[in-house]
Amino acid sequence: MERRDLNRMFDALAPTAEQEQAVLDRLLQTERKDRPMRKLKKLTVIGIAAALMVISCAAAVVTGLDQRLLDYFGANQEQAELLAPGAVAVDVTVEDNGATLHVTQVLMDRYNIMILADFTAPEGTVLDRDDYIFDAPMGVVPDLLNRAGEPVELESGWGYQIKVLDDGAPQDNHLALLFCTELSEGFQPDWDIGGISLCNGDLVRYGAEPWDKITACSGDWSCEVPFTWQDMGRSIQPDQAVGDLDGIGITLTELYLSPMTLRLQLESETPILREFGGGVGIRWLQLVNSDNVTLTTRNGETIPLIGNGGEAGGQDQVCFFRLAEITALEDLEGGALNIRIEGGSVDVPLDGLVPAE
Repeated sequence: MERRDLNRMFDALAPTAEQEQAVLDRLLQTERKDRPMRKLKKLTVIGIAAALMVISCAAAVVTGLDQRLLDYFGANQEQAELLAPGAVAVDVTVEDNGATLHVTQVLMDRYNIMILADFTAPEGTVLDRDDYIFDAPMGVVPDLLNRAGEPVELESGWGYQIKVLDDGAPQDNHLALLFCTELSEGFQPDWDIGGISLCNGDLVRYGAEPWDKITACSGDWSCEVPFTWQDMGRSIQPDQAVGDLDGIGITLTELYLSPMTLRLQLESETPILREFGGGVGIRWLQLVNSDNVTLTTRNGETIPLIGNGGEAGGQDQVCFFRLAEITALEDLEGGALNIRIEGGSVDVPLDGLVPAE
């Protein structure tokens, strides 16, 4: 049974208001026969609290994601169910110079960590831009932490950026922020992950020139955000030739899909080079992009892709995409990935995304 079907079943089994009242009356009548009222109140409260906890947990599966995250992904309530396995609620608050950073939620899959936070400046401050970031010393990036709070050494690189989300009030002293970290090699099961550290100095934006830095709020809102890793995706190894680039064969060695991410691992027969201003560099830009990659479901529906970038080294090429529509792996199973390189086109079957029952 799929998650969405399970949730619908819970909804169908949920008692009506009249049924809840009838059960409560029955409990009260039963308890009054055997116990004094002083103990009855405690027992009744515990029972109701337990029932509410069950109801709240069931509701969290469906509605646990912050609406701003849903808006960012353009997700409806049914699609929110698909993202819920990768969501973790957190509560981290840092205050400095009258301004507060409050981290409330983490959403992740094997290659992405997205952290939602609210930044509130002192009254009278106007934060009306969408290009604010936190200043940090040169070269300082977030650190993954183990459960002991120590940095985890990574052999591969990662990308990091801060996005200002629309909060419906662009002229006030509040910002909704999304911290986005992308791991090039992805989370490994043997990692002992307990959270991530963020280095958040002054809130700034940049002017027309790179050195024209404008400070909106001075302070330090660095913090550690605890979470346990959740992976809502799955990878397959097609090992399929997908075309030639400059006469050099390209093979798709691994494909990863989650409801929000597509990652392609490609390998060339020999290193692909091109000239860069008189020097020699690795040719990796635009090996594949959202213009020549198409993702379709088993029903033939095309899922739009948003290019997120990539990186290369030697004969390897990694390409990241965000799915413009949150999509269930069950819908992609039996579909296809079409890749077009230098006039050639090949379909890669999407089989093995959902474990056989």
